[in-house]
Amino acid sequence: TIHICPTIEYMERAWDNAKYGSPSQRPIIEMTIPTIYDPSLAPPGKHIMGVFVQYAPYTLREGTWDELRDAYADRVIDCIAEYAPNIRDIILHRQVLTPLDIERVYGITGGNIFHGAMSIDQMFFSRPVAGCARYATPVRGLYLCGAGAHPGGGVIGAAGYNAAGRVLKDLRR
Repeated sequence: TIHICPTIEYMERAWDNAKYGSPSQRPIIEMTIPTIYDPSLAPPGKHIMGVFVQYAPYTLREGTWDELRDAYADRVIDCIAEYAPNIRDIILHRQVLTPLDIERVYGITGGNIFHGAMSIDQMFFSRPVAGCARYATPVRGLYLCGAGAHPGGGVIGAAGYNAAGRVLKDLRR
């Protein structure tokens, strides 16, 4: 994974934009290139790059995601180009998913891939909510895992692994 977020101040500005309903002018960017590990995912000599932007608000103060989608994608590519100047020349195709698109296509409310805010009141022992943390729920035999459980959607598979551990622990009782 490649991250573009050079300073704490950069992160704070990115969050401020989203907090007030604007796509970030200088977003926090996470990039993965899965074809480095599995070249069969693309034609020979080509690669796939996934780009994820932190803090994209669902509701915009001005305009709609349908209106701003392509311009915002261009802005993200401009930010990447500061570190990889030839990036525009090597992009053959792009698919842009805004929070609205994620809601439309995948049915995820608010387009939030983390199934809820990654805010201090919904993290650690309070994720997804107090009383249902640590994977067990008040309903006997019902456990939670996935992006809505600790540690959240940014650590793929961790919540499932942890929930399975909790189930095994409870079965031994």
